[in-house]
Amino acid sequence: MNTARGVVFDLDGTVIDSLPDLAAALNRSLARHGAAPVAREDVAPMVGDGARMLLKRGYEARGMTPEAEDEAIFLADYEAHVTDLTEPYPGIVMALETLMARGFRLGMCTNKPEASARKVLTALDLDRFFPVLIGGDATNFRKPDPRHLGAVLEAMTIAPREAVMVGDHHNDIATAEGLGVASIFVRWGYGRAEGTIAIGETAALVPAVERLLGAA
Repeated sequence: MNTARGVVFDLDGTVIDSLPDLAAALNRSLARHGAAPVAREDVAPMVGDGARMLLKRGYEARGMTPEAEDEAIFLADYEAHVTDLTEPYPGIVMALETLMARGFRLGMCTNKPEASARKVLTALDLDRFFPVLIGGDATNFRKPDPRHLGAVLEAMTIAPREAVMVGDHHNDIATAEGLGVASIFVRWGYGRAEGTIAIGETAALVPAVERLLGAA
């Protein structure tokens, strides 16, 4: 097959388990105001819409509203600790290596601020897989706006019909649907199952991609 085919990944909850560091940063922010911490399992459904919404949801869980400066303080604090506890999901590196070896182009579409996303990928030696990455603050639109994914595919020179979006959040699936792109929902992340195909382990990722786009 000569047509270029691409696989676009979400980051948090899909490629990396960043929940421990996100929860820790949220709780440090709450502690500045004397609020009790939020349990890690309760932070999971708050993730996926960017830092502002994470803070809003976390503060609302404590009957509070973030102050104007809290987002900037949170982002600076999180960036300083972005890889303290964060790790790739087991098996994800092997899956990414296999996809590349089979000729798929890889890209990343994340609502995470781009600097933070690039920092964590570099620290975990994952940046080599994603020559194209567009973060949530890099354009005027972000997931679930399909133009976010469209910008990634344009940079990858991949047609929507030759692409798959892989993610753990309804934003990922809605973004793909809005652009007519097939999707794979990963159950190991922070959201609830939806999408064209849902998988529960990283070993199923490559077969799922090939089911949708065809084998090399």
